[in-house]
Amino acid sequence: MKKYLVVIVIITLCITTLILIKDNLRLRNSINVAVNVIAINNNETTLEKKIVKRSDNPRYKLNIYYPYTSYELLNKTIEEKIKTEINLLLDAIKEYGVRPNQYYSLFINYDKYSYKNFLSYVFYISSYTGGAHPNNTIWTISYDIDTNEIININDLIKKDQTILDTLSSYSKSALKKDKRFNDTSSDIKEMIDEGTKPNVDNFKNFAFSNDGLIIFFEQYQVAPYSFGNFEVVIPYSKLYVI
Repeated sequence: MKKYLVVIVIITLCITTLILIKDNLRLRNSINVAVNVIAINNNETTLEKKIVKRSDNPRYKLNIYYPYTSYELLNKTIEEKIKTEINLLLDAIKEYGVRPNQYYSLFINYDKYSYKNFLSYVFYISSYTGGAHPNNTIWTISYDIDTNEIININDLIKKDQTILDTLSSYSKSALKKDKRFNDTSSDIKEMIDEGTKPNVDNFKNFAFSNDGLIIFFEQYQVAPYSFGNFEVVIPYSKLYVI
């Protein structure tokens, strides 16, 4: 009797694995991209791409928006990031398996900023593969339309070796004045100190805007998850690289 039970369990596991692999492949092959015109200004057309999952399986949900610009390098870099995020979700599903009453999702949206010859996009990425809440992250990309180059924090450091210290001190001061931090514990204030230390990882997410250089802090970086994301706008007058 025990042998029969073992055989039944093995067969069940094999069938579940095959279903998971089949669903995973179906999802990879069923992603469609729609291109929509979202704005026409000064004879320049702004396009947006939307990725949706075309599958009857309710366990997978994809809802992704991203821009399609006039700049090939910028488009290529953005689309590579989108593909990476999709593959991370599918790999997680494959690794953890499909649990009863479990769904998996990936939602991506974005904001656009610009200043002089700089064009910036800020992507808000939310993925869920189980747990108490989704995993929310931020990814930014900035592009110099004059030089056809992607601009990252290391490029800013090359122009100004002290920029991390400037970003750190200004951001820390601004965050500690935020009303959301009133009457908070010393542990949270330590998170602010840690999340604004003058290192590359803390200031990798930024955007050029008309109001100044915007620094984006993800959940958990300077405060607990429930506090959400934070933004600090640093005036260009404080910087020597713009």
